[in-house]
Amino acid sequence: MVPTMPMFGNVLVYSKLHRRGRFVKVGDVVTYKHPIFPNTRGCKRVIGMPGDFVSVVTHARLDENIFEDDDKGDWARVKEEVIRVPEGHCWVQGDNLEWSRDSRLYGPLPLGLIQSKVIAMVLPFGEAKWLDGKRDLVDPVGEEREFVVK
Repeated sequence: MVPTMPMFGNVLVYSKLHRRGRFVKVGDVVTYKHPIFPNTRGCKRVIGMPGDFVSVVTHARLDENIFEDDDKGDWARVKEEVIRVPEGHCWVQGDNLEWSRDSRLYGPLPLGLIQSKVIAMVLPFGEAKWLDGKRDLVDPVGEEREFVVK
């Protein structure tokens, strides 16, 4: 969830009233039981609710070029598609799309796996803030990238 939350040392305030997807809407940050590793928890932003259409760009780096700089603009195997979120599921994605492991990897998240909605970030004190839906989203800064499909 970088840049919204630092990678380490953050303390979150969350609401269990939103477990199993109750009153969760697009833009909310939720914690959930990971669908692949059930003993771990994830924290991502909800991008789509049941019935929504989501535009998905799959991960664009291969294992052999994962640590290379993208100065040439060669992003291998980029795949763009539109997916409809099935009933009883939501679509979650991290704010750092290039490095996030989210619904693009494991598909729609069952609403039953949602454990809470993140309300605020308390620590570190310098970055404490309320996380209220779309209010904390910012437009990306920097130059546009052109994706090359090979």
